[in-house]
Amino acid sequence: MELEQLKSKIEEQQAVYDALKEGDNTMVCYKEFQNGEWGTDDENYTNRLRLAYYLLYCHIEDEEAAASLFEEELKDRERNSFQGIGSTLRVLTHLIRKYNVDGKYTALLERAKNANFDCACGYDPDEEVEDDLGRNSLLDGIYLCQEMEYKDVMGVMVDEWKKNTVEWSGSDRKTLIDFNTFLGRDMENEGLYREQLEEILSEENSSARDIISGYKNLIMYYLHMGDYGNGLCFCKKVIETTDYQQIRTLRLFKDILEVCFELTVRDARAGAGLWSWAKAEFQKVPQSSRYGNLYTKGIAAANAMNDPYGKQLEQEYEKFLESVRNG
Repeated sequence: MELEQLKSKIEEQQAVYDALKEGDNTMVCYKEFQNGEWGTDDENYTNRLRLAYYLLYCHIEDEEAAASLFEEELKDRERNSFQGIGSTLRVLTHLIRKYNVDGKYTALLERAKNANFDCACGYDPDEEVEDDLGRNSLLDGIYLCQEMEYKDVMGVMVDEWKKNTVEWSGSDRKTLIDFNTFLGRDMENEGLYREQLEEILSEENSSARDIISGYKNLIMYYLHMGDYGNGLCFCKKVIETTDYQQIRTLRLFKDILEVCFELTVRDARAGAGLWSWAKAEFQKVPQSSRYGNLYTKGIAAANAMNDPYGKQLEQEYEKFLESVRNG
C-alpha cells in the first residue's frame, strides 16, 4: 500500500515530462548555483532525479528524453564540487543503454566515466537497475522517498516501518534517528539517543570509545535542540563516570572538548566547572593535534568566562591559520 502511494507521487511527474516534450526543460536542466560551504551545486538535481525515476518506474520508452536528461546530468557530475555519482546518473545510464545498440551513446557513457574522481572509481555503465517499483522493500521505498524529497509519503512509510519493527537494534535506531532528522521530527530522537546510550552502558564488552561516543551523540542532540541543561548534565556525567584517558589521543576526545566549550558559551554560569575541566584538558592537547573548530570554540568559551587564556588561544590560532595558508 505504501509503495502504491509512492508510485502515485512519482506519477505526478507527468506534468514535468509533458513540459519537457513541449520544449520546456527549465525544471530539469542543469542550473548551477553556489551552495555556501559546499561550493558548486545544481538547483535542479532533485527535479531531474524525480523525472528519471518517473521514466524508469512508469516504463516510459523515450530515448530523446532519457538522452537529454543524461546530458544535463553530466554537466552536474563534471562541475559539482561534491563530485559523486548519484542515483540520477545510474538510472539514466540504465535508460539510455537500451538504445546504444549501434554505439551512438558510447561517447556519452565514456564521458560519464571520466566526469569526476568518484565516477572514475565507481561508475559502471553496465550496472543493472531494477525497474519494478513493487520489488522494493518498505525500507527501500523510504530511501527512495528521501532521495526524491517526498517527505509526506516518507513519513507514512517510516511510521509503517516502525510499527513492523519488533526488536530494535542499534543500527535500526540509528536509521530511525536519521529518518526523523530528515523529516523534522527531531523531538522523537531524544528517547532513541537515550536508548542507544543505555544499551551501550549495559553491554559488558562496551569500550570506552563506544560509551563516550554514545554520550557525545546525546549531548550533541541536546545542543541542537537548545536544551543546554540536559547537555551540561550529561557532559558532567561522561567526565565523572568514564575512563576518557583511553581515548585521549582520538578525535572523539576532542569532540567532547568541543561540546564542553559550546555548552560553556551557552550558559557560562552553569558551565563554569565544565570550563575548568575542558581548559585543563585542552592544554594537554599537543598543538600539532589542534584544529580550527577546536580553537574557535575554545576561544569563545574562554571569552564567555572572561578568562585571559582566550588571548593566548587567539595568538596560537593566528599561527595555526598562517601555517595552513603556507601549506
